[in-house]
Amino acid sequence: MNTVNGSGVPLLSKDQLEYIADQHTLSFGRYDGKEDPGFSAWKFAAYYLKKTIRFEWLSNDGCILGLSSFARGTRIPVYLPDENGMDWLELGPNTILLSKMFEDSFIYPGKPRFTLMHECAHHLLHKGYFQRKAASGSGGAVAYSLQKDEERLFTREKKIWTDEERIEWQANYLASALLIPGKRLDRVLDERGYQEDYFHHVLARSSEPAAYRQLTSRIACAFKVSLTVAEIRLKALKFERLPDLRIPKPDPWACYYGEPKKKRMTKEERQWEKAERSWEKARERELSRKYE
Repeated sequence: MNTVNGSGVPLLSKDQLEYIADQHTLSFGRYDGKEDPGFSAWKFAAYYLKKTIRFEWLSNDGCILGLSSFARGTRIPVYLPDENGMDWLELGPNTILLSKMFEDSFIYPGKPRFTLMHECAHHLLHKGYFQRKAASGSGGAVAYSLQKDEERLFTREKKIWTDEERIEWQANYLASALLIPGKRLDRVLDERGYQEDYFHHVLARSSEPAAYRQLTSRIACAFKVSLTVAEIRLKALKFERLPDLRIPKPDPWACYYGEPKKKRMTKEERQWEKAERSWEKARERELSRKYE
């Protein structure tokens, strides 16, 4: 059973989020009858989770990509481009709105799929938190997906988190784990030979960064996600990269440059070197006194 903090935000580790993603991936696979890496995010949200999905202009500058409503009668502002004005919509408790700029390009991979799965993650994890906020009058029962969210995936550098930062991190992590489940990634790497090709290129002394970029691009294409999500998912699942085995080419201008400049020492290295010199001088003085 998941624990929650005083505000009702679930306290979940990466392993717990991976487990939640695996369980829903298996359940949806049985529901859908397919094992497609680039599964239909729309079908997952609309039929498996039974959410109502609509497209609206959520902002005048495109900064809001999606939002979720968790309570009946939730009112949210929408942008009216023809009138350059604003209107209010009243939403039900199981509604996901996506930016209208995704409406014509939803069949393409990348940000639309991630945004929809981000909102699905909120419904799976944070329904109680938002309903509690709405009931207490401390906020609305709405979760937003902002343009910057994908760029902040998995950043856990802060020691103290706000509730909003925690739930956004959880939604980002679960969304990426739903789009690229660990077990399915392992199978794709093995069956399609992506990992073998990566090892072959690196061991043949090709550029490791170039081989890794090719691997990331293949995964992004297979799972219909952005390169950012594919790369971060590989790191989250601890994909072991090989060292770059290329032999450095000799610099034809080295004879004109002379000896390369020595790397500047750190403060600790300078202190250590000073201590070593002091010890050597003390040792020399001790030996000279001994043989006088």
